Amino acid sequence: MVAAIAPQTLIELGTQEAAIKYQEDKSGTTWTNINRYAAETPGMSPYQGQSWCVIGLLWLAHRAGDITIMPQTPACDEVVTTYQSWGRWSWKPALGAQVMIGSSGQDHTGLVWKYDATQIWTIEFNTNTTGAPEGDGVYLRVRNRSDAAVYGYGYPKYCSPMVTADTSWVDDPALIKTSSGTAAAYAPYPGVDWFRVGRTSPLALAAAKRLVAVGAGSFTPSNDIGSADLTAWGNWHVTCGSPGGAYTGVPNETIWRALQIPHSH
Repeated sequence: MVAAIAPQTLIELGTQEAAIKYQEDKSGTTWTNINRYAAETPGMSPYQGQSWCVIGLLWLAHRAGDITIMPQTPACDEVVTTYQSWGRWSWKPALGAQVMIGSSGQDHTGLVWKYDATQIWTIEFNTNTTGAPEGDGVYLRVRNRSDAAVYGYGYPKYCSPMVTADTSWVDDPALIKTSSGTAAAYAPYPGVDWFRVGRTSPLALAAAKRLVAVGAGSFTPSNDIGSADLTAWGNWHVTCGSPGGAYTGVPNETIWRALQIPHSH
């Protein structure tokens, strides 16, 4: 059964990866396409060292709780045909849609996190913001909807109705949940790299408020991660029974999910 995952879950995870400014490995001055996402995404390790724009989005779905909401392939052309076979293809953007780039969608992909009448705002893996042909990391991009390279959009199997520019779109009632479920109701774990002192994020404020609410700390919550936040996470780790052993200085996924942090957007 497809997990209850809403678009905002993937959007939050993706924007966190872009905020971390993750980049693939280098050999001297040459980018190698070796990346964490191929290693951490089920079924994608054989494609390590290849283009990873699709793999990054599959990693988001896997982290959110169900990789099967997206086509299980690293190839953009197969992503297009799979969405079309699912009946989840549109020529118009939607929040959380997978935009396909290229004359037939075969070249590149990204996740739409915002759109208006003329543009789409995307989270893209294996790309750059310099205009160079070789992608190197995770970035937020802005594209014109009328750009000839913007081919179309696949709609993952989300549990909530699509917020879409496609006025003819009809949601599949079998996927829509009356209760969005844990995966959709709370913010997903952002990964250990996210917990850096000095990071500014609305999610940091949402987490801090929950830590204070459960009595793990008595500091004033803010958008900035500070030492008081990490100390409070240590207290919460102990309260949760120290899952996974001693506190390492940053929270693990188990205690993050136990805190039930609401979405920050």
